[in-house]
Amino acid sequence: MKEFLFQVLKSRTTREAWEWFEEATQATAPPANRDRVLAYYTGASRRLGKMALLLDESEKARLSTLRPLLTLNHWGADEAGRAILLLSLTYLPPDEYASLVLECYEQGDSREQQSWLRALSLLPGCERFLETAIDACRTNIRELFESIACENPYPVLYFPDLNLNQLVLKSLFNGIALSRIVGLESRFNNDLSRMANDYVSEREAAHRDVPPDIWFVVAPKIEREGLLRVRRYLQHDNQDHRYWAAVGLGLSRDPANRGPLSEVRNSERDPRVRQAIDASLERLGH
Repeated sequence: MKEFLFQVLKSRTTREAWEWFEEATQATAPPANRDRVLAYYTGASRRLGKMALLLDESEKARLSTLRPLLTLNHWGADEAGRAILLLSLTYLPPDEYASLVLECYEQGDSREQQSWLRALSLLPGCERFLETAIDACRTNIRELFESIACENPYPVLYFPDLNLNQLVLKSLFNGIALSRIVGLESRFNNDLSRMANDYVSEREAAHRDVPPDIWFVVAPKIEREGLLRVRRYLQHDNQDHRYWAAVGLGLSRDPANRGPLSEVRNSERDPRVRQAIDASLERLGH
C-alpha cells in the first residue's frame, strides 16, 4: 500500500515538491527524529498541495485488490504524503510507534487530523486508536467528521455497534448521504433500525422533512409496524423516498415485502426507482 501511494503521489507532484517529500521520507528513517517527523507532517499541505488525487481506472483497479473498501479520489496530495510518512515509521517498537503516530494527530490542525483519520485503517495495529477515532465523531467541524465517517473503512471494521449507530444518526442529522459510509450494509443491526425509525417519528411529528435515504437503515431490521411505514413511502411524491424505500425493503429479506413492491412496480414511472424495485424483488426471491 505504501508503494502504491508513492507511485500515485509522485505522478501528481512537481519536481520541487517531490524533492521536498524525499527529504521528508528520509527523516522517517532510523533513527527517526520525532521533531523532524512532526515538522514534515505539518508541512505537507504547504509543500505538496491539496489537489485531489482522482485515481485513473488502472489505479482504482489496483487499489481494489490492495484495499477493497478504500477509495482515494477524495484524498488530497498532502493526505497521501502524510499517510506515507506514517507508514514509513512501522519499524519502530509498537508502543513508540503508537505514541509518535498519536502525537501527529493530537498536535495537528484540523487538516492534519483529517489526513490522519483518513489513513487510519492503513496503520498497523490501528485498533489501538479506536477511542481517538470515536472521539473524532464528536467534532462540530463537518470536514473532520466526514474524514472518519465517509469513504473510510475504519468505522465499519472497528467501531462497536453503539458508536457506529451514533455515527449513522449524526450523518442523518447533518445531511450526509448514508451511501458514503463504507460497508454499512454489513453492520445493520436492530438498534440502528429502531433508532432511525424513532428519528422518523420525531421528524413526522414535527412536520419536518425526513431524509430519504433513512429507509436504507430503517427497513433491514425493523419490526412490522416500522415496515408498514416504509411501504407507505413507496407511494411518496418524492422519487428519492420511493427509491430508498424500495432499496430498504429489499434489504429486509422479508418475503412479505414482495407484494407491496410488485403492486407499485407497474405504476412507477421513474427508471431509477423501477430499477431499485426490480433489484429488491430479485433479492427477495421474486
